[in-house]
Amino acid sequence: MKNVWVFASFLTLLKIILVNGQTGLEVNRIRANYEEVQNISLNLYNESVLIYPSSSAINPYRVKAWSDDVKADLPVLLVVKQATQVTSWTVPEMIETTQSDKILRFYNTTKTMCHDNMDKIVNPTNPSFSVGPLVVSQTFLVALSTSSLDNVTVHVVLEEDTNFYLKRNVNYSVNISPSEPGYKCFLFDKNASDTIVIEVDSLDDGCLIVSVQDSRCPVLDTNKDVKYEGTYQTVTRKGAITITKRKYPLGFFLVFVARPDNYKCSQENSIIPQVQRMSYVLENNISTTITFLIRDSISVKDYLIACIGTMMMVAIFGITLTGIIFVLNRFGTISKMKDGPIKVKDVIEPLTIEEKRKIVLSEEVTVNMLAKYPGRIKQRSFNYFSHTASIALFYSIPVIQLVVTYQRMVNVSGNQDLCYYNFMCTHPALGFSDFNHIYSNIAYMLIGLFFLIAVLDRQHRIKITKDKGIPVHYGLFYAMGLALTIEGILSGCYHICPSQSNYQFDTSFMYVMAVLMMVKLYQNRHPDINATAYSTFTVVGFAIFIAMIGILNGSLFIWIAFLVSYAILIMVLSLKIYYFNMVVVGVQQFYSKYQQAGLCLDTFHPIRKGRFIILCLANLANFAILGMGIYIYMNNVTDFGTFLLGLLLANTVLHTSFYTVMKLIHKEKISYEAIIFGACGMACWITSGIFFLDAATLWTVTPAESRQWNQGCIFLGFYDKHDVWHLLSAPALYFTFLYLMYLDDDLCDKPQNQIPVF
Repeated sequence: MKNVWVFASFLTLLKIILVNGQTGLEVNRIRANYEEVQNISLNLYNESVLIYPSSSAINPYRVKAWSDDVKADLPVLLVVKQATQVTSWTVPEMIETTQSDKILRFYNTTKTMCHDNMDKIVNPTNPSFSVGPLVVSQTFLVALSTSSLDNVTVHVVLEEDTNFYLKRNVNYSVNISPSEPGYKCFLFDKNASDTIVIEVDSLDDGCLIVSVQDSRCPVLDTNKDVKYEGTYQTVTRKGAITITKRKYPLGFFLVFVARPDNYKCSQENSIIPQVQRMSYVLENNISTTITFLIRDSISVKDYLIACIGTMMMVAIFGITLTGIIFVLNRFGTISKMKDGPIKVKDVIEPLTIEEKRKIVLSEEVTVNMLAKYPGRIKQRSFNYFSHTASIALFYSIPVIQLVVTYQRMVNVSGNQDLCYYNFMCTHPALGFSDFNHIYSNIAYMLIGLFFLIAVLDRQHRIKITKDKGIPVHYGLFYAMGLALTIEGILSGCYHICPSQSNYQFDTSFMYVMAVLMMVKLYQNRHPDINATAYSTFTVVGFAIFIAMIGILNGSLFIWIAFLVSYAILIMVLSLKIYYFNMVVVGVQQFYSKYQQAGLCLDTFHPIRKGRFIILCLANLANFAILGMGIYIYMNNVTDFGTFLLGLLLANTVLHTSFYTVMKLIHKEKISYEAIIFGACGMACWITSGIFFLDAATLWTVTPAESRQWNQGCIFLGFYDKHDVWHLLSAPALYFTFLYLMYLDDDLCDKPQNQIPVF
């Protein structure tokens, strides 16, 4: 449609030339040669047509036109006619920026003319074109005119693009500007891999659009139309595009277009704008040098080795650990527990006021005081598993539907700015652009299932008891194993198209696992007063909601509102923990003490000094984290969702460390199983954390800036550092869960009235 309009304009121009030829308009017909600069003088009554001889060159030509004295409001009109197409532009060329009232004028212009016989070159064996040796030719007619009354000089030259056809594993360099786009051609040969990678590097922060288009004329190489064809992405310093031979069976054009401003690539367009922003509009003389390389990606054989190898490694790990756990459940520390008749009967009578006061005023509280309802607590424990399963089902269905829609949008539109991939290590497969980051989550799914098997065997071996040992309840462990499996599914969904819009899919069940671990530790010594599944998942749901608000609108008001709310929450929880969930009774006792002694030191003297000190330290740690949150916001270090996840994980680490230290203080031994699993978990966490912190993407900035973080594959030529994080953090979580499960095995035969509550 565009060519038809341009061709009509050209015919109109010729008609005007012929008509005006009778009214004093002089048309100069000039025989021009390639590679020679033509200096053309023009005015309203003097126009020129450059006639070039037929060329048999297989490379296309680039038309360069520039002027030093042309007026911006009376530009020179340039029309290039070829055998099958017409192209036109002006000198200076006017290019719109993202500011509606800002137009930049570029006095140096260059256009690549698509070869007249490009179809023959791309597919020389097609009998519809030729049956003998390949014969090609190109013809050019360049018409120049202006409405200026004063003489203006235009310089025009046609140069053959001798490096037009690209080869693999060769470094190329090209210089472009907003008025001087460029494109090259790559043709697949029989030795090329089914998938290739185009790596692009720039020497400055100029904003570019790199596009891959089908090898057919015309080529869309202007700022207005480059996004309407093929696959494209914005680039500043670094970019990469993975192309499959199936999508472009013969070859493709690699198009480079410089943006007239930096809006699409700068912090102005990011999710979390930086305080110091980049220049909004570039100078008119902007010019960017690009270097690029086309290389083969991995083969189908490499895909199979990586996928099958990963599956086998995870399976061997899971089967080996499951076998070890079967042995430990029968011959480990827990084997010293004396088997006998199991009689479990709940104490039906609720605690009286006197019993509650006794607990609140006791300096030493033992587990038997808070473990009167083992049957009911068992049912409440399994509620966590059923709630986790229900939430996972109803949460996952819309997630899968949404991310598949995202992938379809990427495939149809070709817009690679929609998803924050590590483009230096993306391997498409099965319709997914980044299959390796999806597949690496198989570690979470399989290891979660192996943990469920381990819990099932332990439940079969170690029954629920009363009066001895820590109350055994497995519902929370089942919920943790299921959450690990669902985390793998949702993380895989997130990596279908990583972005700000679906970041929560990757973190929601991380919140769940963090909260479940804290609840499990608290349940060990406080089974009767532990939080129910309903209240726990209400808090988790509220946390996810707050995370969503913070991600969508991470303003200072949202941060302050969250910090104040969280400060109030931890103070309330501190009262509940100190008074064993009997806050009203505790406050009444404090008030009675105040009436008797008044405001003195003895009134505020804590009954349980150790519990009080630990709570104070935990509150100080949380307030320090909140202070860090303000620092994070002011310095744009990270996003709200990641901060909230870090807050929950930090509390999980604090709670686990506190529980372990308190066992040692009370001279309780830690079983050798827990020591081994804890050491293995720590090693996996440290190793995986190194890979996690070296991020290859960052969705809080623009897609172009995120690509500056991109890194190559490091494992099997298929996985990058984030994939390795998936593969190592899954066993880290597995060992952590096992540590919690075996932590109190040393108490299996100890009376509950001798086990302290802390």
